[in-house]
Amino acid sequence: MYKDWLQKRITIAEAEEANMARTDRLGPDAVPFGFMNREWREFVAKVCEGDELWEFTSPHETWVDLAGREGIAMVREGEIVAFILTSMS
Repeated sequence: MYKDWLQKRITIAEAEEANMARTDRLGPDAVPFGFMNREWREFVAKVCEGDELWEFTSPHETWVDLAGREGIAMVREGEIVAFILTSMS
């Protein structure tokens, strides 16, 4: 993923709210990132003071070519240090 894919800075709470999933297999309550909740918790555990979370999406042509990606990136001191995918084509 590339820095020019970054779209919007968000908070952990905003990311969780936007990615809540409810399914009987996960229990009666909605869970942030659904079946990817464990990966999300591991991702969030790596966040350090001063880090930023950004929503990202790859360019339109990558989606047309069935290579699109979007998700949440962790940016530390201006560099992407980790990311989690929320959608792929």
